[in-house]
Amino acid sequence: MKQGIVHRMVPATELCSVAHLPELAFEAPLHYHTEYELIHVISGSGVEFVGGGVSPYAPGSLTLIGGGVPHLHLCAASERASALCEVLYFPQRLFPLHLSDLSELRWIDTLLERSCCGVRFTDGREVAAFVAAMKRIDEAEGVGRVCILFELLDFLGRSGDYSCIDTDAECRSAACGDDEPLWRVHRFLLGNFGRKLTLGEIARQAGMSPAALCRYFRRRTGRTVFEYANALRMARVCNGLMHTDRPVAQVAAEAGFHNLSHFNRLFRMTTGMTPTAYRRNLGFAGIDSGGGRDAMPARTDL
Repeated sequence: MKQGIVHRMVPATELCSVAHLPELAFEAPLHYHTEYELIHVISGSGVEFVGGGVSPYAPGSLTLIGGGVPHLHLCAASERASALCEVLYFPQRLFPLHLSDLSELRWIDTLLERSCCGVRFTDGREVAAFVAAMKRIDEAEGVGRVCILFELLDFLGRSGDYSCIDTDAECRSAACGDDEPLWRVHRFLLGNFGRKLTLGEIARQAGMSPAALCRYFRRRTGRTVFEYANALRMARVCNGLMHTDRPVAQVAAEAGFHNLSHFNRLFRMTTGMTPTAYRRNLGFAGIDSGGGRDAMPARTDL
């Protein structure tokens, strides 16, 4: 498994702003992209990571994920071969800069703000509306595709039957320019798993002082830099437990968790089970956790 998290390009959006990709396998690693993603699970079940949140998914799950938000879908080993999803990608540039000022689009504005938390729909009406809209989008051309997208987003925005996967994040617009401090920190964290990072080192990537970065990051994401980094690392660990037979301690260390007892507590808080039980239920079985215990990093280390 490669180090870091992939910044994926979505080639389909270069040809068409509203891109529907049907019947995809759950093969992408922990990744992020600038486009919004609306993903419908056709078959298969497992665990979905969005930002710092984690939630089980099953056939019929429909999730809207904001641009720039790291995410990962881990399918249960027994269902991996037949698991499929369909995805709708669309870019931020489709929407007016001051979307909240347009009363006709207020439900869309609200929905897009929530998307940085991962908006999950499970009611049959929302899923049926998505499936019907995808059929219409596939048949439409030009501006008609955008109109259908806006109608779908308005419908989903009006729904009261939803939940947010990342419940600790403050739902706000996920739009973020490529050179903003948040995006620079985001890229740096995703590319530096496995080694200790000081707050000062991360702050330099953002071009800010450590104190200013802490205030900024909390304001933009609703969490500290350390909390966010640990959530990303935990998603990487789960991926490693499911898809490799390496010892748990090794998988944890490669993700940057160098204190095994602390890691085990955090893993249980995140998933509700031990790493060994998680692997037995969803991935490789029979692997002993093993490994030594290193000292916990200082408070200003990641």
